[in-house]
Amino acid sequence: MATTDWDLASTFETRFPHTFNALQKLVMAMAAYQTNRGKKTIFGKDKGLDSYKMFESVLRDTLLAMVVDGPVERNIKAKECRETLTEMVAAFAEVFPNWQDAYSFADEYFIKNAVTAEDRIRDMLRQ
Repeated sequence: MATTDWDLASTFETRFPHTFNALQKLVMAMAAYQTNRGKKTIFGKDKGLDSYKMFESVLRDTLLAMVVDGPVERNIKAKECRETLTEMVAAFAEVFPNWQDAYSFADEYFIKNAVTAEDRIRDMLRQ
């Protein structure tokens, strides 16, 4: 079983402090959506919808954190921003490898559905 690399975590946090914090929340939001997708509460409320709303909110915060830390600029093209975010998530996965459900959703959302992800990122950067 893979374990957390705390030295690498410290380096990542020092270099990209806002992005590191935002990625922690993003990974948890992706894991929550992956877990709650298609599920309903006992009263019929869609758990996946709430989880997806949280994911989109945290994704926007992550994009802004990347702007603050410098790996992207506010007026960057959506494709370049998605690619940079994908690299950041991959680096975060090296540090914290145990969130496989989150990383599988990230692959689905940011890689397999890249055009849709770029449209959402474009919208989020305009706000």
